[in-house]
Amino acid sequence: MRRFRRRGKMVAALVAIVAISAVVVSGVLVVRWRSESNSAQLADSPDRGEQRAPAGSNPFRTGRTLVIPHGGGDGLFPEDTLLAFERTIAMGADVVDVDLRLSRDDVVVAFHDATVDRITGTSGSIRAMTFDQLSGLDAGWSFTAAGIGSAAADAHPYRGKGVTIPTFESILDEFPTTLVSVDLKDESLDMVRPVCDLLRHHQRFNDVFVGSNSDEQILEFRRECPDVRTSAIMGDVYAARDARASNDATFVPAVTVDQPPFRSNGRQLVDAASLAWAHQHGIAILTWVVNDVDDMKLLVDLGVDGIYTSYPDRLLKILGRCTAQC
Repeated sequence: MRRFRRRGKMVAALVAIVAISAVVVSGVLVVRWRSESNSAQLADSPDRGEQRAPAGSNPFRTGRTLVIPHGGGDGLFPEDTLLAFERTIAMGADVVDVDLRLSRDDVVVAFHDATVDRITGTSGSIRAMTFDQLSGLDAGWSFTAAGIGSAAADAHPYRGKGVTIPTFESILDEFPTTLVSVDLKDESLDMVRPVCDLLRHHQRFNDVFVGSNSDEQILEFRRECPDVRTSAIMGDVYAARDARASNDATFVPAVTVDQPPFRSNGRQLVDAASLAWAHQHGIAILTWVVNDVDDMKLLVDLGVDGIYTSYPDRLLKILGRCTAQC
Protein backbone atom coordinates (compact mmCIF):
# COMPACT_ATOMS: atom_id res chain seq x y z
CA MET A 1 0.00 0.00 0.00
CA ARG A 2 1.40 3.37 -0.92
CA ARG A 3 1.56 6.12 1.61
CA PHE A 4 -1.86 7.63 2.14
CA ARG A 5 -2.23 11.19 1.08
CA ARG A 6 -5.10 13.58 0.90
CA ARG A 7 -5.73 17.23 1.20
CA GLY A 8 -9.19 17.51 2.77
CA LYS A 9 -8.67 20.61 4.85
CA MET A 10 -12.25 21.92 4.65
CA VAL A 11 -12.84 20.13 7.92
CA ALA A 12 -13.47 23.09 10.16
CA ALA A 13 -16.97 22.71 11.52
CA LEU A 14 -17.75 19.61 9.50
CA VAL A 15 -15.05 16.92 9.67
CA ALA A 16 -11.42 16.60 10.74
CA ILE A 17 -8.13 15.37 9.36
CA VAL A 18 -4.82 14.20 10.82
CA ALA A 19 -2.92 17.26 11.92
CA ILE A 20 -0.75 19.01 14.44
CA SER A 21 -3.31 20.38 16.91
CA ALA A 22 -7.05 20.28 17.37
CA VAL A 23 -9.88 22.09 19.07
CA VAL A 24 -13.57 21.34 19.41
CA VAL A 25 -16.14 23.76 18.06
CA SER A 26 -19.82 23.01 18.70
CA GLY A 27 -19.01 19.34 19.11
CA VAL A 28 -17.07 19.10 15.85
CA LEU A 29 -13.35 18.50 15.75
CA VAL A 30 -11.43 21.27 14.01
CA VAL A 31 -7.86 20.49 13.02
CA ARG A 32 -4.92 22.75 12.25
CA TRP A 33 -2.31 21.50 9.85
CA ARG A 34 0.28 24.20 10.55
CA SER A 35 1.55 26.25 13.40
CA GLU A 36 -0.89 28.76 14.88
CA SER A 37 1.08 31.71 13.52
CA ASN A 38 1.12 30.37 9.96
CA SER A 39 -2.59 29.57 10.08
CA ALA A 40 -3.45 33.03 11.34
CA GLN A 41 -1.38 34.61 8.61
CA LEU A 42 -3.25 32.65 5.96
CA ALA A 43 -6.61 33.48 7.47
CA ASP A 44 -5.81 37.19 7.58
CA SER A 45 -4.31 37.36 4.09
CA PRO A 46 -6.16 39.84 1.82
CA ASP A 47 -5.53 37.56 -1.18
CA ARG A 48 -7.54 34.48 -0.32
CA GLY A 49 -7.78 33.32 -3.91
CA GLU A 50 -11.55 33.29 -3.88
CA GLN A 51 -12.78 30.53 -6.11
CA ARG A 52 -15.41 31.09 -8.77
CA ALA A 53 -18.19 28.53 -8.39
CA PRO A 54 -18.02 26.12 -11.35
CA ALA A 55 -20.97 26.37 -13.68
CA GLY A 56 -23.77 23.87 -13.24
CA SER A 57 -24.52 21.49 -10.42
CA ASN A 58 -21.86 19.72 -8.38
CA PRO A 59 -21.16 16.41 -10.18
CA PHE A 60 -19.47 15.05 -7.06
CA ARG A 61 -22.86 15.16 -5.32
CA THR A 62 -24.98 12.61 -7.15
CA GLY A 63 -27.32 11.29 -4.48
CA ARG A 64 -25.40 8.02 -4.40
CA THR A 65 -21.97 7.03 -3.12
CA LEU A 66 -19.26 7.48 -5.72
CA VAL A 67 -16.74 4.65 -5.96
CA ILE A 68 -13.27 6.21 -6.19
CA PRO A 69 -10.43 3.74 -6.76
CA HIS A 70 -7.45 5.11 -4.83
CA GLY A 71 -4.77 5.76 -7.44
CA GLY A 72 -6.77 3.58 -9.80
CA GLY A 73 -7.34 0.88 -7.18
CA ASP A 74 -3.82 0.32 -5.89
CA GLY A 75 -4.77 -2.83 -4.02
CA LEU A 76 -5.78 -4.49 -7.28
CA PHE A 77 -3.57 -2.97 -9.98
CA PRO A 78 -0.35 -0.97 -10.38
CA GLU A 79 -1.12 2.52 -9.10
CA ASP A 80 -1.56 5.56 -11.34
CA THR A 81 -1.49 3.55 -14.58
CA LEU A 82 -3.86 3.43 -17.51
CA LEU A 83 -4.26 -0.29 -16.81
CA ALA A 84 -5.57 0.45 -13.34
CA PHE A 85 -7.91 3.23 -14.48
CA GLU A 86 -9.28 1.18 -17.36
CA ARG A 87 -9.88 -1.93 -15.26
CA THR A 88 -11.58 -0.19 -12.35
CA ILE A 89 -13.78 2.05 -14.48
CA ALA A 90 -14.82 -1.10 -16.38
CA MET A 91 -15.76 -2.62 -13.03
CA GLY A 92 -18.22 0.20 -12.50
CA ALA A 93 -16.15 2.76 -10.56
CA ASP A 94 -17.09 6.42 -10.96
CA VAL A 95 -13.92 8.50 -10.64
CA VAL A 96 -10.33 8.49 -11.91
CA ASP A 97 -8.12 9.39 -8.94
CA VAL A 98 -4.63 10.36 -10.09
CA ASP A 99 -1.43 11.76 -8.58
CA LEU A 100 0.52 14.19 -10.75
CA ARG A 101 4.14 15.27 -11.09
CA LEU A 102 6.30 17.06 -13.64
CA SER A 103 9.10 15.47 -15.63
CA ARG A 104 12.34 17.29 -16.41
CA ASP A 105 10.89 18.38 -19.76
CA ASP A 106 7.69 19.63 -18.06
CA VAL A 107 5.42 16.78 -19.09
CA VAL A 108 2.65 16.18 -16.55
CA VAL A 109 2.84 12.51 -15.57
CA ALA A 110 0.78 10.26 -13.31
CA PHE A 111 3.02 9.26 -10.42
CA HIS A 112 2.79 9.39 -6.65
CA ASP A 113 6.35 9.45 -5.34
CA ALA A 114 9.13 11.98 -5.96
CA THR A 115 11.37 9.13 -7.12
CA VAL A 116 10.74 6.04 -9.23
CA ASP A 117 12.47 3.73 -6.74
CA ARG A 118 9.45 2.19 -4.98
CA ILE A 119 7.47 1.43 -8.12
CA THR A 120 9.80 0.64 -11.00
CA GLY A 121 12.72 -1.33 -9.59
CA THR A 122 15.09 1.40 -10.74
CA SER A 123 16.18 4.65 -9.13
CA GLY A 124 15.93 8.32 -9.97
CA SER A 125 13.94 11.48 -9.43
CA ILE A 126 10.85 12.16 -11.53
CA ARG A 127 11.86 15.81 -11.86
CA ALA A 128 15.34 14.82 -13.09
CA MET A 129 14.10 12.51 -15.85
CA THR A 130 12.55 13.29 -19.22
CA PHE A 131 9.26 11.73 -20.18
CA ASP A 132 11.04 9.54 -22.73
CA GLN A 133 13.14 8.14 -19.91
CA LEU A 134 10.13 7.70 -17.62
CA SER A 135 8.02 6.06 -20.30
CA GLY A 136 10.62 3.31 -20.66
CA LEU A 137 10.28 2.22 -17.02
CA ASP A 138 8.15 -0.67 -15.78
CA ALA A 139 5.32 0.79 -13.70
CA GLY A 140 4.14 -2.75 -12.90
CA TRP A 141 7.48 -3.93 -11.54
CA SER A 142 6.80 -3.73 -7.81
CA PHE A 143 3.06 -4.33 -7.71
CA THR A 144 1.74 -7.34 -5.90
CA ALA A 145 -1.74 -8.07 -4.67
CA ALA A 146 -0.07 -9.26 -1.47
CA GLY A 147 1.59 -5.86 -1.01
CA ILE A 148 4.83 -4.41 -2.32
CA GLY A 149 7.76 -6.41 -0.98
CA SER A 150 5.99 -9.78 -0.93
CA ALA A 151 8.26 -12.78 -1.50
CA ALA A 152 5.53 -14.97 -2.99
CA ALA A 153 6.47 -16.64 -6.28
CA ASP A 154 3.49 -15.11 -8.09
CA ALA A 155 3.78 -11.77 -6.32
CA HIS A 156 4.37 -9.67 -9.43
CA PRO A 157 1.66 -10.37 -12.00
CA TYR A 158 2.29 -7.16 -14.00
CA ARG A 159 6.08 -7.16 -14.05
CA GLY A 160 7.35 -7.05 -17.61
CA LYS A 161 3.82 -6.73 -19.02
CA GLY A 162 4.26 -3.35 -20.66
CA VAL A 163 2.65 -1.27 -17.90
CA THR A 164 4.10 2.23 -18.19
CA ILE A 165 3.92 5.65 -16.56
CA PRO A 166 1.18 7.60 -18.36
CA THR A 167 0.85 11.30 -19.06
CA PHE A 168 -2.05 13.24 -17.61
CA GLU A 169 -3.04 14.13 -21.16
CA SER A 170 -3.39 10.46 -22.09
CA ILE A 171 -5.68 9.96 -19.10
CA LEU A 172 -7.88 12.90 -20.11
CA ASP A 173 -7.99 11.50 -23.65
CA GLU A 174 -8.92 8.04 -22.40
CA PHE A 175 -11.65 9.22 -20.01
CA PRO A 176 -13.26 12.31 -21.55
CA THR A 177 -16.50 12.09 -19.55
CA THR A 178 -15.34 10.45 -16.31
CA LEU A 179 -15.03 12.45 -13.09
CA VAL A 180 -11.39 13.13 -12.22
CA SER A 181 -9.80 13.68 -8.81
CA VAL A 182 -6.28 15.11 -9.03
CA ASP A 183 -3.61 15.26 -6.35
CA LEU A 184 -0.72 17.60 -7.15
CA LYS A 185 2.12 15.69 -5.52
CA ASP A 186 4.76 18.07 -6.90
CA GLU A 187 3.90 21.13 -4.81
CA SER A 188 5.94 23.64 -6.82
CA LEU A 189 4.18 26.53 -8.53
CA ASP A 190 5.70 25.29 -11.80
CA MET A 191 3.12 22.52 -11.68
CA VAL A 192 0.12 24.81 -11.93
CA ARG A 193 0.15 26.16 -15.47
CA PRO A 194 0.86 22.86 -17.28
CA VAL A 195 -2.04 21.19 -15.48
CA CYS A 196 -4.35 24.14 -16.12
CA ASP A 197 -3.37 24.23 -19.78
CA LEU A 198 -4.29 20.57 -20.19
CA LEU A 199 -7.65 21.06 -18.48
CA ARG A 200 -8.40 24.06 -20.68
CA HIS A 201 -7.38 22.21 -23.83
CA HIS A 202 -9.70 19.34 -22.96
CA GLN A 203 -12.45 21.65 -21.66
CA ARG A 204 -12.44 19.86 -18.32
CA PHE A 205 -13.68 22.23 -15.64
CA ASN A 206 -16.85 21.26 -13.81
CA ASP A 207 -16.02 17.55 -13.53
CA VAL A 208 -12.46 17.80 -12.19
CA PHE A 209 -11.31 18.33 -8.62
CA VAL A 210 -7.72 19.42 -7.90
CA GLY A 211 -6.13 19.05 -4.49
CA SER A 212 -2.76 19.88 -2.97
CA ASN A 213 -1.23 20.11 0.50
CA SER A 214 0.27 23.47 -0.47
CA ASP A 215 -1.94 26.49 0.15
CA GLU A 216 0.35 28.61 -2.01
CA GLN A 217 -0.11 26.19 -4.89
CA ILE A 218 -3.89 26.12 -4.49
CA LEU A 219 -4.04 29.92 -4.48
CA GLU A 220 -2.01 30.01 -7.69
CA PHE A 221 -4.22 27.32 -9.20
CA ARG A 222 -7.35 29.32 -8.40
CA ARG A 223 -5.88 32.35 -10.11
CA GLU A 224 -4.87 30.33 -13.16
CA CYS A 225 -7.94 28.08 -13.41
CA PRO A 226 -10.78 29.72 -11.43
CA ASP A 227 -13.43 27.43 -12.92
CA VAL A 228 -11.88 24.22 -11.56
CA ARG A 229 -12.79 22.88 -8.12
CA THR A 230 -9.92 22.85 -5.61
CA SER A 231 -9.18 21.74 -2.10
CA ALA A 232 -9.44 24.21 0.75
CA ILE A 233 -6.73 26.49 2.09
CA MET A 234 -6.42 27.25 5.80
CA GLY A 235 -8.32 30.52 5.42
CA ASP A 236 -11.28 28.52 4.08
CA VAL A 237 -11.01 26.15 7.04
CA TYR A 238 -11.19 28.94 9.59
CA ALA A 239 -14.08 30.61 7.78
CA ALA A 240 -16.08 27.38 7.79
CA ARG A 241 -15.26 26.72 11.43
CA ASP A 242 -16.50 30.15 12.45
CA ALA A 243 -19.63 29.86 10.31
CA ARG A 244 -20.68 26.62 11.90
CA ALA A 245 -19.86 27.81 15.40
CA SER A 246 -22.06 30.89 14.90
CA ASN A 247 -24.81 29.12 12.88
CA ASP A 248 -24.25 31.63 10.09
CA ALA A 249 -27.09 30.97 7.66
CA THR A 250 -25.54 33.23 5.01
CA PHE A 251 -22.22 31.39 4.86
CA VAL A 252 -21.05 30.41 1.35
CA PRO A 253 -18.10 27.99 1.39
CA ALA A 254 -15.11 28.56 -0.87
CA VAL A 255 -14.99 24.91 -1.92
CA THR A 256 -17.58 22.39 -3.09
CA VAL A 257 -15.58 19.20 -2.42
CA ASP A 258 -13.79 18.09 0.73
CA GLN A 259 -11.75 14.96 1.48
CA PRO A 260 -11.53 14.08 5.17
CA PRO A 261 -10.27 10.70 6.31
CA PHE A 262 -12.95 8.44 7.76
CA ARG A 263 -11.02 7.99 11.01
CA SER A 264 -8.02 9.58 12.69
CA ASN A 265 -6.33 8.28 15.84
CA GLY A 266 -9.28 6.03 16.52
CA ARG A 267 -11.83 8.84 16.20
CA GLN A 268 -14.55 8.67 13.54
CA LEU A 269 -14.50 11.96 11.69
CA VAL A 270 -17.27 11.50 9.14
CA ASP A 271 -20.64 11.28 10.82
CA ALA A 272 -24.27 12.23 10.23
CA ALA A 273 -23.93 15.73 11.70
CA SER A 274 -20.86 16.70 9.67
CA LEU A 275 -22.40 15.31 6.49
CA ALA A 276 -25.64 17.20 7.08
CA TRP A 277 -23.76 20.49 7.54
CA ALA A 278 -21.66 19.88 4.44
CA HIS A 279 -24.65 18.96 2.28
CA GLN A 280 -26.60 21.95 3.53
CA HIS A 281 -23.79 24.08 2.12
CA GLY A 282 -23.40 22.22 -1.16
CA ILE A 283 -20.17 20.43 -0.22
CA ALA A 284 -19.52 16.89 -1.40
CA ILE A 285 -17.71 14.75 1.17
CA LEU A 286 -15.32 12.21 -0.33
CA THR A 287 -13.64 10.21 2.41
CA TRP A 288 -10.44 8.15 2.32
CA VAL A 289 -8.95 5.55 2.33
CA VAL A 290 -11.55 2.96 3.33
CA ASN A 291 -10.87 -0.72 2.68
CA ASP A 292 -12.84 -2.41 5.45
CA VAL A 293 -16.24 -3.73 4.30
CA ASP A 294 -18.04 -2.83 7.53
CA ASP A 295 -16.72 0.73 7.37
CA MET A 296 -17.85 0.97 3.76
CA LYS A 297 -21.36 -0.15 4.71
CA LEU A 298 -21.53 2.39 7.54
CA LEU A 299 -20.48 5.24 5.24
CA VAL A 300 -22.92 4.23 2.53
CA ASP A 301 -25.72 4.18 5.11
CA LEU A 302 -24.67 7.64 6.29
CA GLY A 303 -24.95 8.94 2.74
CA VAL A 304 -21.33 9.93 2.14
CA ASP A 305 -20.82 11.29 -1.38
CA GLY A 306 -17.79 9.23 -2.25
CA ILE A 307 -15.29 6.74 -0.88
CA TYR A 308 -11.66 6.41 -1.90
CA THR A 309 -10.65 2.76 -1.64
CA SER A 310 -7.80 0.54 -2.74
CA TYR A 311 -10.36 -2.20 -3.35
CA PRO A 312 -13.22 -0.76 -5.43
CA ASP A 313 -14.56 -4.25 -6.11
CA ARG A 314 -15.56 -4.56 -2.44
CA LEU A 315 -17.47 -1.28 -2.44
CA LEU A 316 -19.13 -1.98 -5.80
CA LYS A 317 -20.42 -5.30 -4.49
CA ILE A 318 -21.89 -3.60 -1.41
CA LEU A 319 -23.62 -1.07 -3.66
CA GLY A 320 -24.84 -3.74 -6.08
CA ARG A 321 -23.12 -1.96 -8.96
CA CYS A 322 -20.37 -4.44 -9.76
CA THR A 323 -20.11 -5.42 -13.42
CA ALA A 324 -18.89 -8.76 -14.70
CA GLN A 325 -15.37 -7.29 -14.54
CA CYS A 326 -15.32 -7.46 -10.72
